[in-house]
Amino acid sequence: MKTWKEQLAFAPLEAADRGEEVGRRLRRAIELGVLEDGSQLPSESYLASAMGVSTLTLRAALAELRGLGLVETRRGKGGGSFVKANTGDIARMQRQSLVTYSLEDLRDLREYRAFLAGSAAAAAADACRSHRLTTTRLEHASAEIKACEHPADAIRADSKFHVELAASSGSVRLTRQEVDLQAEVGPLLWLEPAGHKDGAAEDHARIVEAIRAGDPGLARDLAEEHVRRDMNRVIDERMELSGAPAGMPHPPESVDDAVAAIESLAAMFTGAAAASMHEVEQTVRASIGSGAGAEQADAEIYGAARRAMAIGVPLLYGAGFIAERSYFGEGWIAWCYAPAGPESPQRLYIDMDLYDVDTAPWRPNDDADESPIHTSHAYVDSSGTNENLISYSRRVIIAGNYVGVVAADIRVSQLQTAFEPLLRSLPPNTCVIDQHGAVIATNTGRFVGGTIPGAHRDACRPLPGVPWSLCIGASEEDALPAR
Repeated sequence: MKTWKEQLAFAPLEAADRGEEVGRRLRRAIELGVLEDGSQLPSESYLASAMGVSTLTLRAALAELRGLGLVETRRGKGGGSFVKANTGDIARMQRQSLVTYSLEDLRDLREYRAFLAGSAAAAAADACRSHRLTTTRLEHASAEIKACEHPADAIRADSKFHVELAASSGSVRLTRQEVDLQAEVGPLLWLEPAGHKDGAAEDHARIVEAIRAGDPGLARDLAEEHVRRDMNRVIDERMELSGAPAGMPHPPESVDDAVAAIESLAAMFTGAAAASMHEVEQTVRASIGSGAGAEQADAEIYGAARRAMAIGVPLLYGAGFIAERSYFGEGWIAWCYAPAGPESPQRLYIDMDLYDVDTAPWRPNDDADESPIHTSHAYVDSSGTNENLISYSRRVIIAGNYVGVVAADIRVSQLQTAFEPLLRSLPPNTCVIDQHGAVIATNTGRFVGGTIPGAHRDACRPLPGVPWSLCIGASEEDALPAR
């Protein structure tokens, strides 16, 4: 039977692009400390068979790892491929890995990890309370990190604790998910190991104590707080690695200048959305006003949506028209968006029978005329693009008939990218929030994806033209974690 290390490092690959994935899997296993410095890898034939790839693919992956200095090949008797886990090389690789994640990726990972860890801790506490679990193994895994002298050992001990915590839940599926997450995220938590070991040990001990006491609620809360605290450090590090975008002018020299620049940028987003929506609306009015049927109107309006995206990129993510079912007799959408970047716009296809238009966050109020622009709160477009968006929209009324909605989307990640360089010149914990207090841009990792409660929003400064506000230097207690 394979050990858990072998299951983690050498399990069969499922990804379509196995050439890249095999090298990534082995690299993460080395960074995680699962494959220890100086250990010999199994033979190429065994690894290729175990991971479900060709020998040629495996050799290419090993060659890449040799180029990164993470594997060395020795010839002659007793030769083979050996792990060369140089601490400096691993730290460099970890930072290179971190740059590949967006802040939204890390936010999602934070909440997913918190959910898994909290669920596992609560289940373990419940099992302990009913005497179905002893905490001996978990206590040992909790204490192991204290004796670690090197970052690689601390990475391994921390990951071992979280895998053991998941296993204590009694769920095989949850444990597998935690193992996968540790392989992906575990090394990133230790980019700045100084002082982190003691804090992790204290957190682990408190989680185990709550489990031993049979308190599922406390165990869940402590596990979630521990994971979020760790991931917030990663998000802060990612923000530091970003630096100022190339070609960006000098940052504002004063708070007033920074606020003015933020207000101007908010107006730019609104202006881009308004211009794109106007382009689509002109075609809607011309096409429907001429008596075109749904099929012809759809083709003409989609062409306008593509032109609208050319106007709105890189600020916008999508633009188009959503037809009113009661007017056309059927629901349809002519929408252009850019999931692969502004250089490759494409048509969005969704099942309008499953899309709940009446309750969609982007839908303007029924009593609004066609003039005002409605701005939604941040929401996940789960039936369409599956992105975290803010949408601008406006009703279109022709000859007294409501025919549909013109709209434009902005990804929340686009707002973060655009506002962050300006927010850097303001005090820590400064953020831009939407009308419900959801943080849509910030200069502090803890606030990414969080919410500013209503009681703390009175001091925030409204931004003109949008239902957003600028909160300067909010206190650490002001932000609630995303749920």
